[in-house]
Amino acid sequence: MNKEITNPIARKLVLRVSAVLGVAFMLLLAGTYLALDREVKSKGEQYTKAIVGVYADLIMYESHIQNRPIDISFNDRYTFFGEYMCSWYRVDCVYAFIPDIQNGKATYLSFTRNKKSGNGSPEDPYVGKTVDYVMTPDEMRAWNDSTVYAVGKSTGSGKSTNVMLVTVDEFGNRAMVGADMPTDELRHEVVTGFHIVAAFMFIIIAVLAALLYYFIRKMVSDPARRISRTMNEYISGGKRSAIKLEADDGDEFSMMAESFNHMTREMDSYVDDIARMGREQERQQAEVDIAAGIQKGILPYNFAFLENCAIKAVMNPAKEIGGDLYDYLEIDKTHTMLVVADVSGKGIPSAMLMAIALTSIRQFAKMGYGPAAILRNVNSTFSEENPKMMFVTAFVCIYDSDKGILTYANAGHNPPYIIHEEPEILDGSAGVPLGIFSDEEYVDVEIPVREGDSIFLYTDGVNEAVNGRGEFFGTDRLESVLRETAASEKQHYVEAVEAAVREFAGNAEQSDDITMLSCFFRKRKVLELDYDIREFPAIRDYLFGSSIPKSMLMDLCVAAEECFVNICSYAFDGPAPEGEKILFELEYSNKVIMRFTDCGRRFDPRCDLPDTDEYDIDTAVGGLGRLIAFTVADSVDYEYRDGRNILTIMKSIKN
Repeated sequence: MNKEITNPIARKLVLRVSAVLGVAFMLLLAGTYLALDREVKSKGEQYTKAIVGVYADLIMYESHIQNRPIDISFNDRYTFFGEYMCSWYRVDCVYAFIPDIQNGKATYLSFTRNKKSGNGSPEDPYVGKTVDYVMTPDEMRAWNDSTVYAVGKSTGSGKSTNVMLVTVDEFGNRAMVGADMPTDELRHEVVTGFHIVAAFMFIIIAVLAALLYYFIRKMVSDPARRISRTMNEYISGGKRSAIKLEADDGDEFSMMAESFNHMTREMDSYVDDIARMGREQERQQAEVDIAAGIQKGILPYNFAFLENCAIKAVMNPAKEIGGDLYDYLEIDKTHTMLVVADVSGKGIPSAMLMAIALTSIRQFAKMGYGPAAILRNVNSTFSEENPKMMFVTAFVCIYDSDKGILTYANAGHNPPYIIHEEPEILDGSAGVPLGIFSDEEYVDVEIPVREGDSIFLYTDGVNEAVNGRGEFFGTDRLESVLRETAASEKQHYVEAVEAAVREFAGNAEQSDDITMLSCFFRKRKVLELDYDIREFPAIRDYLFGSSIPKSMLMDLCVAAEECFVNICSYAFDGPAPEGEKILFELEYSNKVIMRFTDCGRRFDPRCDLPDTDEYDIDTAVGGLGRLIAFTVADSVDYEYRDGRNILTIMKSIKN
């Protein structure tokens, strides 16, 4: 920023003014030169015509007073008058001759050369000399019309204008009178004077340019340079408050200096405000990030394979943190609770209320309450302490896999869909949102479900999603997507609806939190495998066909293989009893649980693990596979019950 000024305003302005004046001056010189040249030529010609006319009149006058024709007898008078003209009127020469047109001859009556010109030569014609001479067309025209001057270039040395005129005496005798005017000398004198004037004018322009540069620099460049230098110091010097411009002349630069001083004061205040706001924004953003992390942490993992159902969920907040929530809770082996709720508003207040609602619903569910009782107790808690009059819409249902019954209650939430072959809306229970009326009653509704049925729960951010044309996604599109997904081989409702909403919205900004949860009612799959290591591909296919993150599958597959091979190899001394099977169970939500059950000899695989520091792969026997498997897991549990070994391997899934 601290850049040296290499082209001051004064210099640029003076150079431009000088260039304009220089061009104008050169054009003026050229025009003046051409005008003078033309004037010299024109005036010289007129001047020479006048001299020739006077000389012709003299010849006729002498013929008249002597009363005889023009001849060489008047040579003395002609010569005297010619010398006079050459001396005083600066002509090169004056002459008179009588042409013999038919013979191409000319006889000179007089010829006088200007002695000062130095152009005389022995070949100059003299009185009475006859020379070869052919008249030019202009001379012939003058000869035929005695009133016409013949003008041309001199045939002698130098550049002169030659003018000739025919004179006729009283006796009818005719003679050609002429004179040479040294127009080149006249032009040279005029141009020399013109050059002197031009040089003088150039000196005047140069002096004026220097004075102009001095005054402009004094009045413009120096104040501008001082202001620029002060601005650079203000920007890069790090001493904003100490910078001040002094200007007391009362001109525009004084106003600029005062404006700059005012700007620095305002800028100092503005920078301080920005810094304070930046620190406050960073603090608030840090708090929001922490809140978003807490919110993400208290929600369960977005997929789970429980004892009696498989669950998939998603929550996409419109801002960093949202007011939607989903939850699932395995109350026991046969009862699973599902919840989707939407808190009014957005941001941290909604997130705080969401956390309270989630905690309260879980608490009352663990106490054994049904959906309606859960909503009633949570509503009572909210209504008593809700100064901001915020509310929560919620849908709570509990699935009993033994009875095949789904019990649900609704507190002002979007009614979800139960999906058999076709999606059917669950609108049998309706109540006001939580936190409005403290004595509100909620109703349980029971419906039968079969293994293979699904339920789809969502918040209004799905059906109220808006595209760039202002259109809503709507329940008709939602039902169409659910219907198409139900007919597909892979019934991934959450993924299908999320993709459809994203495609519908396009580049439009998300205006509300979007939360969905689908639950596929089924019994947990238990693999029954022979005591044969060739059966392991069934376990591997089961793992890779699940929704467990791919980054974990390889480690889990290694651990499962080591455990399965160990059971097949050491459960019995001989062949396994007929009909006995190894049972493999898989469960995952926020953690993956693999459980092996066998009827072999009692053996706790956690015992007698080798010491890795002293392990010699060439001499040691066994144990390394178990060590590898247990290193992959977060925890390993073993239990011997009812004559069976039960080995449970657990590994957490990171959000």
